[in-house]
Amino acid sequence: MFDPYSFDISDLVQRHQDVAFTFEYNCDMRRILPWVAMVETKRAVTEFGFIWVEVKPGTAVDAHEHDEEELFLVIAGKGELEIEGQVTSLTVGDAVYIPRFWTHQMKNPFEQTLIFADIYWDWKGRNKSQYLEEKNGHI
Repeated sequence: MFDPYSFDISDLVQRHQDVAFTFEYNCDMRRILPWVAMVETKRAVTEFGFIWVEVKPGTAVDAHEHDEEELFLVIAGKGELEIEGQVTSLTVGDAVYIPRFWTHQMKNPFEQTLIFADIYWDWKGRNKSQYLEEKNGHI
């Protein structure tokens, strides 16, 4: 769906101010997943997790990639997210999808701690070469 060499980082971000809430179960709800036309969530999952992440002022998460897909939801503060060389600012309520095996790094050059939820999931536990072979139709 996405190519790390020809993408626009803004396509991966749900801006809080741009999303619609629905009134369900007697409360306002923002359904982040499934993210229609972005993230296919109907598939077998071998691992699913949720992490509360705090990035102290003036620090950054190490740049990395991995076999899980992720969704970050900013809860407090603001930060700068780099994905495959493109950078965007994130603030409270912003959600961003990170495809598997894409290099990414969250930075906090600001004075307040950045807090975000990291929801991740894996499919088949494949390594990068297996994933790329399957994606390219060789498996």
